[in-house]
Amino acid sequence: MRTLLGTSVVLAAALVTLTAQSQPSSTASSQAQTQTEPVAQAPTFRTGVELIAVDVSVVDRAGKPVEDLLAPDFAVKIDGQVRRVVSAEQVKIDLEAAKREAVDPFEPLYTTNLKPPNGRMFVIAVDQIGTRLGSARALLNTAANFLKRLSPADRVAFVSYPPPGIQVGFTNDHLRLRQAMEKVVGRNQSLEGRYNIGLYEAVAISERGDGRIFAQVVLRECPRLAGPALEQCERDLLSEASSMVRQVRQDTQESLRGLYDVLMGLSVIDGPKTMILLSEGMVLESPSDLDFVIRAAAFARVTIHVMVLDVPRHDITVARLAPTATEDRDMQVSGLGDLAAASRGALYFVAGTGESIFERLASETLAYYILGVEQAAGDRDDRQHRIDVEVKRQNVTVRSRRAFVLSSATTTRRKAEETLMDALKSPFGVAEIPLRLTTFTQKDRSSDKARVIIAADVGQPGGAPEEYTLGYVLLDGEGKVVSGTIDKRVLSVPNGAQNATRDYLTEILVDPGTYSLRFGVVDATGRRGGLIRELNAWKLDGEEFALGDLLIGDAGGDGNGRLRPGVEPRVGANVGAFLELYSTNPAALDATKVDLEIADEQDSPALLTAPAQMIAGAGPTHRVGQGVVSATLLPAGRYVARARVVRAGKVAGVLVRPFILDASADAALPVPFLRGEVAKFDRQATLQRDVLQGMLDAVEKRSPALKGPVAEARAGRYGAAALEALTSGEDQAAAFFKGLEWYIKGQLNEAATQLGVAAGPRREFYPAAFYLGAVFAAAGRDRDAAGVWQMALGQEPRPTLAYILLADARLRDGQPDSVIDVLKTAHERNPADDAIGQRLMAAYLMTGRYQEALPVLDQHLARHPTDQTALFAAVFTQYHVVTRERLAVSQGDQARLAKYVQAYTGPYKALLAKYLQIMRGR
Repeated sequence: MRTLLGTSVVLAAALVTLTAQSQPSSTASSQAQTQTEPVAQAPTFRTGVELIAVDVSVVDRAGKPVEDLLAPDFAVKIDGQVRRVVSAEQVKIDLEAAKREAVDPFEPLYTTNLKPPNGRMFVIAVDQIGTRLGSARALLNTAANFLKRLSPADRVAFVSYPPPGIQVGFTNDHLRLRQAMEKVVGRNQSLEGRYNIGLYEAVAISERGDGRIFAQVVLRECPRLAGPALEQCERDLLSEASSMVRQVRQDTQESLRGLYDVLMGLSVIDGPKTMILLSEGMVLESPSDLDFVIRAAAFARVTIHVMVLDVPRHDITVARLAPTATEDRDMQVSGLGDLAAASRGALYFVAGTGESIFERLASETLAYYILGVEQAAGDRDDRQHRIDVEVKRQNVTVRSRRAFVLSSATTTRRKAEETLMDALKSPFGVAEIPLRLTTFTQKDRSSDKARVIIAADVGQPGGAPEEYTLGYVLLDGEGKVVSGTIDKRVLSVPNGAQNATRDYLTEILVDPGTYSLRFGVVDATGRRGGLIRELNAWKLDGEEFALGDLLIGDAGGDGNGRLRPGVEPRVGANVGAFLELYSTNPAALDATKVDLEIADEQDSPALLTAPAQMIAGAGPTHRVGQGVVSATLLPAGRYVARARVVRAGKVAGVLVRPFILDASADAALPVPFLRGEVAKFDRQATLQRDVLQGMLDAVEKRSPALKGPVAEARAGRYGAAALEALTSGEDQAAAFFKGLEWYIKGQLNEAATQLGVAAGPRREFYPAAFYLGAVFAAAGRDRDAAGVWQMALGQEPRPTLAYILLADARLRDGQPDSVIDVLKTAHERNPADDAIGQRLMAAYLMTGRYQEALPVLDQHLARHPTDQTALFAAVFTQYHVVTRERLAVSQGDQARLAKYVQAYTGPYKALLAKYLQIMRGR
């Protein structure tokens, strides 16, 4: 049977159970599998023309990969004809990055198959027929030490073949691998017969009928014999030679079949693999004996490096020395050399422990090239084609496969469930279908188990709903399957958004612990995707203090949207957040608060902050923290949301989740920015002495007859002033004085009646119109107040308070455009008036007229360089102007903005620094 090295036997059995399909296990089925040769198809990809992907490694004399080669540095011939090398992409393993990732094996955000795995796959294989009892022990000890030098991201499998043998699937459990290696024993036995015939001699006699060599053997093995005795000896020599050759051929065939099965087991696992094969030798009848194995190696993308074990000439287990020991050894080694060379590997003769060879292989495999070679029409004909690769550089070694086979188009497809099983067995991600996956852990409310939500993004953004065959397997720390499923599901893009991918959601209940989650999908065309995520379902029940995972999502325009967990949810104006808190001590929860933050990166300063609301959960030991952070100040892009949990004044934990902000670049601020809130109407402001005196001065100028009534009014006797004005025939002034008296007393209805009469239908009597508007504003009728004040302004200058009150009424009524019309002229007349300037800036920002707001802001900051709100607004406004108009920022403007950022000490300093960084980059 083929060996499936991608995972443990337990996983393989579980996958069979999940698909509810029985697999044939008869000997006849096994032999049929063994004799079916694979089509060793080189990978292809499209770049305008059809290309063949060719794996090539190039190393220097020390075995270090050469890393600076380009496509023109390679020369490729196929069947002797020069082919154009379109591309040369280097794949490199970053050991340091792998070590950093290994520090925290549980990925906090999400797992993806969109990045190449930063690890290698090694297979340490022992040919049991090709090794004598115990002969591989020293070298296997070195192989065990070799494991220590590998990257934490590397995966190693071990197999001894042909069966029965030891097998360990791809793993980074070095102890398990070492224990498996210790159990290996060789099965090769010396060919000892009645006569001392060398293997070289036996082949020459039995296969080639070499009379000269036969005569030499007869002379040596049949001395002093003649007549019938000699003839019998000759017959016995021929028989023993034939028996030796048959035994060697049988051993070779059994060994090659075992290797073939291993390679076919590896073929279901995506990605290149390096096999380190330990053997004492292999005798081939012809190099063509290797063809089916070489094609299987190419099909599985396996490079075979052969380490030839030393065979001592004087073996105490052998009674006599072979007469052709040198020739016999050459025959054994040449077969292994052909195997290594044809599979892009090398042959190494082990001297001592072989440690230097393992070190070289560890170095050589750190990088290789994938060449995109132009394909010709005749390449895809199911026949073997020779391929030769050279590098135009001195003192380098090039390793590539000697041949490839491209199959013709076929309509035969494997079942989707079988393809999915292959993806689930891979020790690394399979990237034919892009995948991203994350998990969320919370406490199950009805048990002590953990509830794990699995969320995945599948495929490219956009598109119609599509059916996938998908599934997962959850393995515990010992490699045992604790949960899994395979089914078909139609996946859709959330809300039909063209910039989002199809998503998948499910949940499972598990005991607290650490697990490995394998997730895979297959589409209708047979393309597959797969990945592995390490999962920590930590214990949440019965803990003194514990936190569930943070869930975030789009809270909608009103901040009340229902959150849908996702890998990287797309959010509009409002980011919603939700998390659960647990404790055996309710008082600990009462002393806990949660702050919600938005930042660029996991550890970068907060750009925006808002408190979460703490509400009661399912019981006294359960709390829920939830809240909404408005993201309108942020530019569109990728961010992380953080929940900072503070317990008794100390940070008890920080939870992080990524999201994408789909903000509009033209969005204007929803509130008057510089003032925070629009000022409420203050009736006392209109009754200040200077305001009253100014209005009375205007009344006195209307007629000499009003001098006396105005004098009464200045003394605060408004009733007497009204009576005297009425006596003098000044009815309009009399109504004004009476209305002002009612207004001062707070009797607004009476005041409105008198002041309405005094102001006139066109509101031409300005003092009366001013206080009539004040009456409406005091009554909460901002629109009526603004209408009166707007009509009464006329063309002549009015007191500053008049413009301020009108602007505030328009702002309270939600009409910032009207504010600009009112205040622009007033600001031009008096640019140093802060009250007018602040309201004009607020109106500009509310309406998104950032270009016009800039000079007003700069003038204000010239007088008030530490005004924190104005500093923020100036940088924010300049940022919007630059990004909206796609302008470059001059060095002078950059220096001015940097000064503003430095002077700002408020809560949005990190956000201002982000704005400045973006503007500097334009």
